[in-house]
Amino acid sequence: MRKYDYVVVGNSAAAINACDAIRSLDPDGSLALFGEEKRRCYSRPLISYLVMGTVDEKGMYYRPPDYYRRRKIDFHAGSKVEAVDPERRCLETSDGERYKWRRLLLATGFRPFMPPVEGLEEAMYLTFVSWDDARTMLRLTSRPLRSLVMGAGLIGMKAAEALHSRGCEVVVVERMDRVLPLALDETASEMVAARCRESGIEILTGRSVSRVAARGGYRGTAVLDDGAELDFDLLVVAVGVRPRTELAEVAGLRCEGGIVVDEHQRTSEPDVYAAGDAVVAYDLVRGEPTVNALWPVAALQGKYAGLNMAGKEAPYPGGNSMNAVEFFGLPVLSAGVVNPPDASYEVLIRRGEDGDYRKAVIRGDVLVGMLVAGKIERAGILTSLIQERANVRRIKGFLLEEGFGHIHFPRSMREERIVEAVAGLAKQEREARQERERRRR
Repeated sequence: MRKYDYVVVGNSAAAINACDAIRSLDPDGSLALFGEEKRRCYSRPLISYLVMGTVDEKGMYYRPPDYYRRRKIDFHAGSKVEAVDPERRCLETSDGERYKWRRLLLATGFRPFMPPVEGLEEAMYLTFVSWDDARTMLRLTSRPLRSLVMGAGLIGMKAAEALHSRGCEVVVVERMDRVLPLALDETASEMVAARCRESGIEILTGRSVSRVAARGGYRGTAVLDDGAELDFDLLVVAVGVRPRTELAEVAGLRCEGGIVVDEHQRTSEPDVYAAGDAVVAYDLVRGEPTVNALWPVAALQGKYAGLNMAGKEAPYPGGNSMNAVEFFGLPVLSAGVVNPPDASYEVLIRRGEDGDYRKAVIRGDVLVGMLVAGKIERAGILTSLIQERANVRRIKGFLLEEGFGHIHFPRSMREERIVEAVAGLAKQEREARQERERRRR
């Protein structure tokens, strides 16, 4: 039975960044990575752009072809881990192979949620969360189709935009009263919906699919809750995702809506770590653990999990929910709390003459959320203020100005940020130099 110093289960953002972090501290320890898909790691947020043709297949990859070899990673491609035994420190794959490990990372990600819709199990559909889904969509839409998208979250709306780009007739059905209800507020949601409708996408909110009748292949008929019927040639089910906690649960790890970890990404079992979309970890805006199924958050958690696996005590600083998307030329960026739950939050709003929209959410003089639709060029400063939990009392009046920048900060705050920026640049240059020296060796 082969034994590794480090084993990573998963092959996406959390897994790859964990491997990078491990190698930054331990260049030679034996390291294995198990990925269910046979492809090397790719950027899942780009699959809609692959369908639309704005990204080619080469641009989908997250790391270069020689990544695993250069990082000295035994890449077990197309190998599904079926069971993990923390007591014996071993795992078993679907083909019956067993491996031992010293430290283990579970970066198992999410799975699409399947709603309890009558007839759905007998129908053929796409969930639009993988490269295979994108390739299937490209193949099926070689001619225009009538398509139905269940769900108007980020995955559903990007699927709708991709289908539209392929010349398809698109109908989106969302049971809530607006599109992107978790990522945006009512105003920004309506801006996105209006842009989509102007482009020819039909959006039905406050409605849901109650029954699906398969008609052969991907074709079928959906019956809505009001009795209306929609025929389709292609169905996309995108009503949400759930953390993949099956391995962790069977292994006896603590799970509460996701795999529970401490500030070092450790689970309830010694030397078993977890990171990414399956994990309940600290959210710095909410001030409590939560699941943040976002690519940048998964990457950051993976980095800290890897550092701690390799022996460095590096507390995870906390994630922040942030979404940056564009629909038919309308860019939208949101971060933190965009739909305040009660009156304890102060909300600032600015609407520009050219239709752009800006919103800031403040609690106790701390910026905890922002939303920008239209002109987003200066939104990065707002995002950094949220990440830093900065006190914005003295600059509150400038936050939503189109030209908002460091010039509006008090002098002491500007100087502090300059010092931090210089230190950050010096660190980046030092790390880049070390990486160049490592490659030369």
